[in-house]
Amino acid sequence: MASHVLRCIHRLTRFAAWVAAALFAAIGLIVFYEVAMRHAFLAPTSWVEETARVLQIYGVFLAAAWLVGRREHIRITVLTAQLPPTARVWLSRAALLAVGAVAGVSAWYGLELMLFSIDIGQTTDTALELPMWLLQGPVVAGLVLIALQVLATVVGSFRAPELLGDDPPQSGV
Repeated sequence: MASHVLRCIHRLTRFAAWVAAALFAAIGLIVFYEVAMRHAFLAPTSWVEETARVLQIYGVFLAAAWLVGRREHIRITVLTAQLPPTARVWLSRAALLAVGAVAGVSAWYGLELMLFSIDIGQTTDTALELPMWLLQGPVVAGLVLIALQVLATVVGSFRAPELLGDDPPQSGV
């Protein structure tokens, strides 16, 4: 049962990463459209900048959990690389759990903020006047995904420590 849940979390974060990749591609397309409209037709748009910013928020927070699961988020390993493998594994688990705790608490407060924004009908102060929950929602979802991915990685690391990606770096010199 537990391995099924872990696989589901990994699949969910992989799916979110594919959605993020599609969103980044869409950003490229709409920015290209804006450049073409502005320079070739002298008809700039009023929606591209804000749309690109919103899509970037979605893309970043949807991809973040996938990066955590692959251990490709920012890590400083200059000290941990000097530790014996067992200590490195346990320290990596502890660091991941700290990341998960911060993500979980942030998701909780982000959800409260999002519900407050819905309650008062808050919108952006831009031409599109988007509801603020549209910008806050992906932050909450991404943080929840990060917390779930952390748990899946830590639990999975007891069977497969290589999930932690804590091999000492190889010198390229």
